[in-house]
Amino acid sequence: MTRKLSKEEIKDKFDGEELDLSLCNLAKVPVREMASLPKARVVDLSCNNLTTLPDAFCTLRHLVRLDLSKNALTELPTEFGNLNQLKRLDLYSNQLSSLPLSCVDLEQLRWLDLKSNPIQTLWPDVIGNCLSEDECRQCAINVIRHLKTLAANEEQANLVRLSLEKEQKALEEEKEREKQVRKRIKKQQEKQLKREAYEAMERQKKMMAEETDKDLKAQEEFMETRPPKPDPQNEDGNLIGLLLLFSLLTVGIAVALVIFCHHDATCHELLSSLSS
Repeated sequence: MTRKLSKEEIKDKFDGEELDLSLCNLAKVPVREMASLPKARVVDLSCNNLTTLPDAFCTLRHLVRLDLSKNALTELPTEFGNLNQLKRLDLYSNQLSSLPLSCVDLEQLRWLDLKSNPIQTLWPDVIGNCLSEDECRQCAINVIRHLKTLAANEEQANLVRLSLEKEQKALEEEKEREKQVRKRIKKQQEKQLKREAYEAMERQKKMMAEETDKDLKAQEEFMETRPPKPDPQNEDGNLIGLLLLFSLLTVGIAVALVIFCHHDATCHELLSSLSS
C-alpha cells in the first residue's frame, strides 16, 4: 500500500546530511520537500514502489549519494545528468533497460550498481557483475565511457541527419525556386500571347476600318461622277409644254391659213370645197 509522507515526517527522517526515505511505500518522490532540505546530500529511496522519477527530481543538484535500489524504475529522467555532483548511485534491482545520454555529465560518479536490471544483460561487458566495491567502481567508469561513445555516435548521426536534412531542404528550396521561375515564365508567356492577340485584333479592326473608309470614299466618288437622274415631274412638265407649244403652233398655222385664204380666191375656193 502506497502512502504520502507529510513534510514533518520527512523532516523527522533527516539527520545531518542523510535523508532516509527507504521502506516508506512511496509511489512518488516528494521532490518539493526534498528541495527544501538542501543539506540532505545523501538520500536513500530504496525499497519503495517507484516506477518513475519526475523531471523535477533533476533539480536536486546537491545530491552526492543516491540509493534507488529495489524499486520498479523503468527509466530515468532525460536530464538525470544534471545531478552532476553524484559520486555514488545505487540502481540495483530495478527494471532499467537503458540510461539517458545525459549521464555522461556525471563526471564525479565513482560508484555505480546496475546489477539485476535488464541493462546488465544488454551491456554485460560494460556493467560487469557489480558484486564488489571494485566492480561497482569499474562499472561507473565503464558506463560513463560507454555513454560518451554512444553520445558521440549519436552526435555524429545527428550531424549526418542534419546535413541530409539541410541538403534535402536545399533541394526542396531549389525545386521551389525552379517552380516559381517556371510559373513566372508561364505567366509572361501567357501575357505575351494575350498582348499579341490584342495587337492582332487591333490591327484587324484598323484594317477593317480602313477598308470601310475606302469603300465609303469610293462610293462617294462614284456618286459625284454619275449624271443626275432626271426628275419624273420635270419630264412631265416638259412634255406638257411641248404639247402646248405644238397646239399653239397648230392653231397659229390654222389662223394664218384662214386669213391667207380669205384674201386668196383660189385658196378660198379650195377651203370652201374642203368644208363642203
